[in-house]
Amino acid sequence: MIPLRQFILEAYPGYSVSSFPDISVNGLECDSRKVQKGFVFIAVKGKKLDGDAFIQEAVSKGAVAIVSEDTTPAKDFSLPWILVRDSRDAVLRLSQVFYANPSKDLKIVGVTGTNGKTTTTYLLEHLLLKKGLRPGVIGTVNYRYAGKEIPAAETTPGPLQLQRIFSEMKQAHCSHALMEVSSHALDQNRTGGVHFSAAIFTNLTRDHLDYHVTMENYFEAKSKLFSGLSEETSAIINHDDEWGMKLASKTLAKKWTFGLKDGADFQAVNLRYAHDGAGFELKFEGKKIAVHLPLIGAHNVYNALGAIAAFYSLGFSVGEACAFLSDFKGVPGRLESVRAGQDFAVVVDFAHTPDGLENVLRSLKNHPNGKLILVFGCGGDRDRVKRPQMASIAAKYADRIFVTSDNPRSEDPKAIAAEICGGFPQDFKKYAVVIDRRKAIRQALLEARTGDMVLLAGKGHERSQIIGNESIPFSDREEVERVLVGR
Repeated sequence: MIPLRQFILEAYPGYSVSSFPDISVNGLECDSRKVQKGFVFIAVKGKKLDGDAFIQEAVSKGAVAIVSEDTTPAKDFSLPWILVRDSRDAVLRLSQVFYANPSKDLKIVGVTGTNGKTTTTYLLEHLLLKKGLRPGVIGTVNYRYAGKEIPAAETTPGPLQLQRIFSEMKQAHCSHALMEVSSHALDQNRTGGVHFSAAIFTNLTRDHLDYHVTMENYFEAKSKLFSGLSEETSAIINHDDEWGMKLASKTLAKKWTFGLKDGADFQAVNLRYAHDGAGFELKFEGKKIAVHLPLIGAHNVYNALGAIAAFYSLGFSVGEACAFLSDFKGVPGRLESVRAGQDFAVVVDFAHTPDGLENVLRSLKNHPNGKLILVFGCGGDRDRVKRPQMASIAAKYADRIFVTSDNPRSEDPKAIAAEICGGFPQDFKKYAVVIDRRKAIRQALLEARTGDMVLLAGKGHERSQIIGNESIPFSDREEVERVLVGR
């Protein structure tokens, strides 16, 4: 709890609080449904909803003060009314004050980029756990710390939930917080006020252009994480990515680069790929260290290099990092194998961008003795340009393709499939359109023969299918298991 007057003055020095009653603030909320007795309610003006419309609901649930951009509260309104210019900025300021700015007491590593964020955070979490430390993670799969897991509604939560999670991590004696930082979050300043110790840039390829419109805007959003770093922090940048090299000039932080090409500070050389992972030598400061990574594909070598570089930037040994990677257990929904006694391989992966799909297909193409069978779709209400691009990539690598639904949202899934199929080469016949994802998975599995590889791409760890405004329970992995055991 914190006195209301102190609470407002710490967030807004010089604000007139003399007329406010001597009461304590028990909580802070911008969702009126979650307000409890003693809470301050922030009426956020959004694109679709205006928080001012929910003030009375917040009051009825026990709010003791209102924060709003509206200058005209009702005449008979008796609670303290805190007028602000920007309600979103108010959420940022007030949440930092209420939770006592907990990110200052954690070593926070932000990971941004189109692909590889989740795997990189899992790898770095593994390295820190092997050192006996207590990292927390905020990302696409879930938010987790000290044995607690919270389902992730979005990759990077808003500032109020973010500060609350950091506070809980601090109370749980976490040493580090590893967080995926999305371009949407950076553009909307959700991470404003977070004290980052390091940031990792994985890569930048086509995605989210329904929101950012251009690749330049997308890059500028990503670069905000690095332009906000101080000289005492570290920036870990993909040396082989053209956008990464542009990023290097935008930060004051100590820079460490990683990649497969000459000139990277952390360079992987003498790469060897096998069905159970990748082997390489890490070239760093004139030395070479052998590494066995139990993940397949060159893209995962990049993810491992980023994690090693971040581990080093936090003050730990590169040699230890290389040794620790050998028993990494993998990431849910990222090239995740599904076994139920069948004589062919089934892999579930989150790949949902052209670059992500090509990385996974290229990795798997080298392994099956038989056909490579692909099931994929594209999300509705998202960048439409990538739909034919992904079809073109699929045709390049897969022997058999099932085009299906993947979170169609408000769009007609048949129309999405038609746009995807427009990217197949002329006279290409190795595909079928099966709109129902459950049926597409079943058909792909029934066609598979000994030695084949079936890839279900796009949904990975997700446990729902978004159709219209409904979120319907659905898991690729569970569907595979249901078919393979005959349920």
